[in-house]
Amino acid sequence: MTTAQLVGALPIARLGRGANSIAFFKALIFIRTAALFACATACGAGAPFAVFIAAAVAAGVVQGAAFGYLRDSANYLVVQSQMTRALALAAFASDLTFLVTPILAASLGSISASFSIAAIAILGAAPAMILPSARSKVEPQAAETRTKSLTPEVLLWLGCACASSAAISGIEVGAVSLAMGFDLQGGYGAIFTGTLCAASLVGSMGNGLLNKAYSKQQVAAMFLSIIIGIALILQHSFGLSILGCALVGICAPSLGIHYSLQLNRLATPEMRAEVFSVLKISTSLGTILASATLGWTSVTLTLTASVWMLACALAAILSKDFIIGRRLTETHLSGGAGLATAPAMTAGRRSERNDR
Repeated sequence: MTTAQLVGALPIARLGRGANSIAFFKALIFIRTAALFACATACGAGAPFAVFIAAAVAAGVVQGAAFGYLRDSANYLVVQSQMTRALALAAFASDLTFLVTPILAASLGSISASFSIAAIAILGAAPAMILPSARSKVEPQAAETRTKSLTPEVLLWLGCACASSAAISGIEVGAVSLAMGFDLQGGYGAIFTGTLCAASLVGSMGNGLLNKAYSKQQVAAMFLSIIIGIALILQHSFGLSILGCALVGICAPSLGIHYSLQLNRLATPEMRAEVFSVLKISTSLGTILASATLGWTSVTLTLTASVWMLACALAAILSKDFIIGRRLTETHLSGGAGLATAPAMTAGRRSERNDR
């Protein structure tokens, strides 16, 4: 399903370009729900394994695009002044789901595996059932004014999202290894993931209460906090590791919300669903990188690599701001240069506005 999600996210998202975002999202969820019910039926009926895999691929191939269109739908259902609060609520729900779903799946799976899959399919269809209808059709841009969805600024924030996801996944996937490093049983790894998720829930609630965007200095501080948190985990002290997990968790929702807001501002309306679908790809790639590194090496090397990824992302953000500031200064000093400088001035003002 993960591979299908990575492969299908962007092509499926492009199919809905210019369509009603909410209606297209509901259609994708219908496909995913039907595919999951097919998985449950195949599991219960003892169908060939290939049938089960085919149904899982069908469910996964629309997952990334569904995320993109769900996020794009928020632009038509939530006023911009409340967008941070809405995204904080979504982050809170996502973290809560991350905590509850494995418990629910394990409980229902002890009764019947097919029943467990069917229950998850029903829960996954809930957003499509409760999401109201709204006018959200975007007129396609003319060919001469059409812009690329993956501009350098967009790629920067996608890279940051990948780095953040790798750092968080390194803790989640490596929790058992962390516990065993302290001569504890693997089950005690839940202490680290539980601390991470609890802190993330607190961070989401804080974002909902504050309901404001973050400045570049605050974003840099959050990057540094996550780097410090991972560094504390690497000290091989149980108490410091718990503190490190808390630091990482409390900053994670804020950065995720910031990435989403920045991408929303950078992308044109008809490209937003595609950009948010690629955001889902980026976070999934971060998880895959962390899991693969952990499988090939150790949790220490995995977390060390994530620190370097975060440091590179932070350096890229700071370098980008410096370059844009210098470009704007040169533009103002060369005022009156005529129509030849107009495109550069327009691009500079757009970049400056997006980073506020």
